[in-house]
Amino acid sequence: MQIHQLVTKVVIPDIPLNNALITMYARCGAIIEAKTVFDEMKFQKDVISWNAMIGGFASHGFAKEALELFESMKQFGVRPTYITFISVLSACAHAGLVEQGRSYFRSMVRDFGIEPRVEHFASLVDVVGRFGQVEEAMDVISGMSMEPDKAVWGALLGACRVHNNVNLARVAAEALMTLEPESSGPYVLLYNMYADAGRWDDANEIRMLMEKNNIKKVHGYSRVDSTCS
Repeated sequence: MQIHQLVTKVVIPDIPLNNALITMYARCGAIIEAKTVFDEMKFQKDVISWNAMIGGFASHGFAKEALELFESMKQFGVRPTYITFISVLSACAHAGLVEQGRSYFRSMVRDFGIEPRVEHFASLVDVVGRFGQVEEAMDVISGMSMEPDKAVWGALLGACRVHNNVNLARVAAEALMTLEPESSGPYVLLYNMYADAGRWDDANEIRMLMEKNNIKKVHGYSRVDSTCS
């Protein structure tokens, strides 16, 4: 790869170009190459450089590395942005660091004066919900100062599916049905949860609702049929 050879042999004295290279490598999953560019920038890094590398680690499952780099960022006196915390919270979610995720969310507001955006709330719901704190995840949503979007409700619905909370799954699924009226996903997932719980009346209610709303089952979703009708 010619770009890679150029980057590893010389330090390009162009911060935006290096940031673009870090982002490109990270998106392609070439984390080693991204980190090489990042390290060779030495003291030329800006906040975009740090965000790109932290985001690259977080999006590819390197939670430990992402959080360690975040701590280094602060030690170097680089002030995090709202983008930084999206990656940090995502890393916590994937690594199961529930208390750490809560702490970072509080720190974002308290220490850096960053007003939480819907992306931060979605990540926090994922952090606490993914590891069983489904009621707390619902409390997070209830306390939001803006309307939850599909990412927020999707995180809650996924947590409800994993931890078998059918009642909150219904709340999340109905919200998603409103936000994405043509999507079959919430219907199918809720149907399956009711079926697994042996609640066939509720399951068939969802199936009939799909028919009423002309929702077509798509490839990748299954088990909505006419059994037990």
